[in-house]
Amino acid sequence: MQPMKQYPAKLCRTVKKSTVLAMVLVSVVFTSIGSAAAVNEAPLSQLVDDKAGVYIEAADLNGHLKQFLVSPVVTRFQQTQVFQSWLQSQDVKNLKQGLRDIESVTEQRLLPLLNNLFGESVGVAVFNNGPKQAPSPLLLARVKDANATQNLFESWFEKTGVVVTSINYQDVPCFIASQREASSDTVPRIYYAFLERTLVVTENKQVLQSTVDLYVKQSLKKQPRDTQASLFNLKIYQRAQSKLSPNVTGSLFLNPRIWDEHIKPPKNEVEKGVVNWWHKTGGLIVGLHLKNTVALETVILFNSEAINLPLLDVLRIPTEISEKYTLVPKKALAVLCGQLNVHLLTQKVVDFYADKNPEKWQKFHAVSIGLLGGLDPVTEFSKALGPNVLFYSVPRKELSFDAISFDGLVALQLTNPGQPAVGPEKSQYQTALENVANFLMNSMLAHHNANLKQEVTPSVLKLEDHELYQMRWIDSLGPYQPAYGINEQQIVFASSPELIREFFTLKSEESLAALPLFQTWKETFFQEEKQLCFLNISSIRAFIDQNSDFLAKQLAKGQGGDLDKGRKKLSGLKSLLQSFDGLFLAAGLQKTQVRIIMGLGSLDPTN
Repeated sequence: MQPMKQYPAKLCRTVKKSTVLAMVLVSVVFTSIGSAAAVNEAPLSQLVDDKAGVYIEAADLNGHLKQFLVSPVVTRFQQTQVFQSWLQSQDVKNLKQGLRDIESVTEQRLLPLLNNLFGESVGVAVFNNGPKQAPSPLLLARVKDANATQNLFESWFEKTGVVVTSINYQDVPCFIASQREASSDTVPRIYYAFLERTLVVTENKQVLQSTVDLYVKQSLKKQPRDTQASLFNLKIYQRAQSKLSPNVTGSLFLNPRIWDEHIKPPKNEVEKGVVNWWHKTGGLIVGLHLKNTVALETVILFNSEAINLPLLDVLRIPTEISEKYTLVPKKALAVLCGQLNVHLLTQKVVDFYADKNPEKWQKFHAVSIGLLGGLDPVTEFSKALGPNVLFYSVPRKELSFDAISFDGLVALQLTNPGQPAVGPEKSQYQTALENVANFLMNSMLAHHNANLKQEVTPSVLKLEDHELYQMRWIDSLGPYQPAYGINEQQIVFASSPELIREFFTLKSEESLAALPLFQTWKETFFQEEKQLCFLNISSIRAFIDQNSDFLAKQLAKGQGGDLDKGRKKLSGLKSLLQSFDGLFLAAGLQKTQVRIIMGLGSLDPTN
C-alpha cells in the first residue's frame, strides 16, 4: 500500500472522517427528495450486494427538482405567511451560513457542485454488521465528470488535512481517506473508488470490495448481469419495485430478513403482534412522487399468502366490489369511506365481549333477537351489513356557538343473503334494521322530551316515504335534527334530514367522483385501494371565507376572548391552506400485500 498524496492541514478546522461522510450522505438524502427513476442508465442497484438491508435509489435529480419547484404546490406555498416567516427565521440564516462555509472549502458554487455529484443518479445502501456493530452505509453516485470530481476531492482533502492513500483491488484503483496514515487499523477511514462515472463511498472495506466485484463481473468480464448476486436481481426487490405506481420519483427498500437478528423476543401482546407482522413481511418499499401532487406510497409485501392477521381479514374485501364515490357531494369537507367484513368483525367483537361478560351478553343477545324479528345478530343479521361504509361532513347552513359547524352523514351498504322478503319490496333484513333504527329514534326522542323544561315545545318524530327511500327524523333535538333513511341498498344516518334527501337524489356530475382533482388521484394512486380518507381543502377554504367572522369569534374563545388573536389564528390557517386543494390517505389490503399511500396537491388534472 503506497501513499498517493499527503497534504498538510491548511485550515484551523479539520474535517474528520465521520464529518466528511456525513456531509456527503446528508447532501444525498436532502437532494434525493427530488429524484426520479433512471431512464437511459442501468440502475445503481446492479452494483449493490444483495445482502443490503436498506436501499434508497433515485435519478435525474436536477430535472425533477426543477419541475417540482415550478409546480403550483410549491409556487403557492412560497406565497404563504408560513413560508415568508420561515425565510426570516434564524434557522434559514444558519442554513445560509453553512452553505457559504461549504462553498468556501470547495471554492465552487453549491448548486452546480451538487448537480455534478448527484444530478443524475444516486443510491444509498445500508448493510447490517450484527447486533454489536453499527451498520455500514454505502453511497453510489453517477457523476457528470469523474475526473473533475476526483480533482475536487483532492483539493477538498488538501484543505482539510485528510491523507489519501491509493490501493488496487481487482485491478481497479481505490482510495482510502483518513486523518493520519491509513496503515493503522484504529484510524477511522473512508474507502472510495470511481467505477467509470460511478462514485462509490463507504467506511467498510468489504462493502467496497463487494461493489467492485459486481462491477468487474458485469463491465470488465462481461458476465450476464442477471446472474450476479446483486440487489437488482433479488426476487423480493424486483417484486417490490413492480408494486409502485408509475413515474415514481424515488424509492426506499427494506429487506426485513437482513435485520432479524436485531428483533428481541416480545414481552407483551402488543410487541407480539408487531413481531408477528415483522416475520410475515418479506419486504417493504416506499415510493415518493413529486409533481403537482406530493405523494408517499408504502407497500408491505408478505412472504406467504397463508397468513393469519385479524386486521387484514376484517378489511380485506374482493376487488370486484366497487366503491361509492358517486354518493358523496362535491362540497363535502371530509370523507371517510371504505369496505370491511362486518360479519367477521361482529364475530370477533362478540367473541371477546361474551368471553369477558357472558351474562350481559346473553341478555343483550336475547333483546337483539327480539328487535331483529327473530334474526340472530351474529350468525344471520350481520351478514346483511356492508361491505361499503361511508362518512362525510358538509358545512351547516346556519352556524351557532352551541353546535359544531358541520353536519355529518354515515351510510352502510345492505345486502340480501337470500332470505325471502316480507312484503313486495322489503326483505326480512331491511325490516329488522328498520325495527332497530325506529327503536333508537324513539328512545332518543323519549329521553329528550322527558327532560324538557315546561315552556319548551316537545320534539316530534317526522316520517317521509319516497319512491327511492323512506326517512324518519326528529324535528328538533337541540341544534340538530337526527334522521335516518333506508331502502333495499343502504341505511343512512345523518344530523339533518336535508343530508338524507341529498344522499338519495345526488346526481353523479355533482358528486366527488366528478371533481377533477379527485378523478386524477383515483386514476393515478388508488384505483384498487378501498379504504380512503379525503380532505377537500378547496371546500374548507370556501367555508372559511364565507364564515370568517363567526369562525374568528369561535377561535377567540380559546384565546381568552381576544378577537384579534382569533382573526390572526384564522388568517394563518387560511394562508397555509392556500398552497394545495386536497389531501388523501388511501389503503388497500390483499392476501399478498398492504399498500398505503398519502398525498396532497393542487387542483390540476395533469397531476
